[in-house]
Amino acid sequence: MKGVIMFNKTSSLDFLKYGEVFTDYTRNKSIHQNNYVLNATSDTITYFLKASEDIYLKVLDGIALLVITENPENKEYDEFVIHRIIKINKGFYFNFVPLGKISKIELAFINGCRIENVFLNQEYTYQRILPTLHINELIAYYYNVRNHHYSFQGESIKYWEITYVDSGTLYTTIEGKEYVLHSNDLMIYAPDQFHRQRTEDNPCSYLSIIIDMDIDLEAQKESLMNHIFKIGREAKAALDLFVQGSSTDGEHSNLLMFEALNRIVYELMTSNNEEVVKVASTPMQQNFENELLNEILLYINENVFSDFNNVEELCQRFGLSRSSLQNLFNNNLNIAPKRYILNTKLNKSKELIRESKYTISEISNLLGFSSIHYFSRRFKQEYNISPTEYANKIYKSK
Repeated sequence: MKGVIMFNKTSSLDFLKYGEVFTDYTRNKSIHQNNYVLNATSDTITYFLKASEDIYLKVLDGIALLVITENPENKEYDEFVIHRIIKINKGFYFNFVPLGKISKIELAFINGCRIENVFLNQEYTYQRILPTLHINELIAYYYNVRNHHYSFQGESIKYWEITYVDSGTLYTTIEGKEYVLHSNDLMIYAPDQFHRQRTEDNPCSYLSIIIDMDIDLEAQKESLMNHIFKIGREAKAALDLFVQGSSTDGEHSNLLMFEALNRIVYELMTSNNEEVVKVASTPMQQNFENELLNEILLYINENVFSDFNNVEELCQRFGLSRSSLQNLFNNNLNIAPKRYILNTKLNKSKELIRESKYTISEISNLLGFSSIHYFSRRFKQEYNISPTEYANKIYKSK
């Protein structure tokens, strides 16, 4: 957790210049017979409290932030989450902000203690940690297979639309400007943005995700618009997570898809496209520094037309133990080697189906699947559509 800035608590050493902290053995009892309960309800402080004697306090309900300073004029305030019973030494200026909707703080002091209100020249406002991105609803999602010379005359809708090119080349025109998206490119259409789509000599398949999304910061909106994103590892993993959620009927599938969508949008907002780790020409092969992994990925893709489908062969060929190979894939690709091999074969099967040169049975044999039934079952598990249905969809689009 090095480098992470956390909240300070009153039990930290930084608080000792203002007072002391005590172990709270009497959580449900008053600190002092003559006490006063203060309700903190606002994020804004317009005045500080200043006590003529030491004052004791603890939180009775909720979580409270203590804002304290030696001199309110310098506007350099320290903030502490109140933890345990604390004593604030006399002469300091302080007040409270609820972390949450409301906090109740009990103050205790000796008879004769005077507490004055010292109004600030400029009010203090606590900046709450709130999301600036709200995905309200997943409207629809489609996997589109477009034949060569496809042309969509265009539309504009009131939602955000994510377009991720899985294979081929997609030409899209947004408000009169044309963009060319290749495999592993992504683009977002903003609400009410008129856009067209077309293909040229080759077919194209792409994922469309339509979402109702609110973005509070204008700069974040602009970072998503009129821009082709070259998808790197993190965004690709999030897209895979979305597909996984969409193919699952479990009670948590919606949570999985929304988690993935938030991650996708975050990765796009924070990406520096010139520095994104690019995806190489072979499926999912990354330009990793680890040359060994690159060699393994190349070998898998070069041998996709074979019955090669197990990790033992990789271990023997590259002199690795099974656990070392698993770690290499999991750490860099977030996927097991056996699953990567299967995905590579399934991706290749889609290409072969789109070419319409082979039957489903022939494709199963070409890619080394043990049977057409096993191939069909794996294909449907991955893409939520059978190979035959996928082929029919392509045929109808011609």
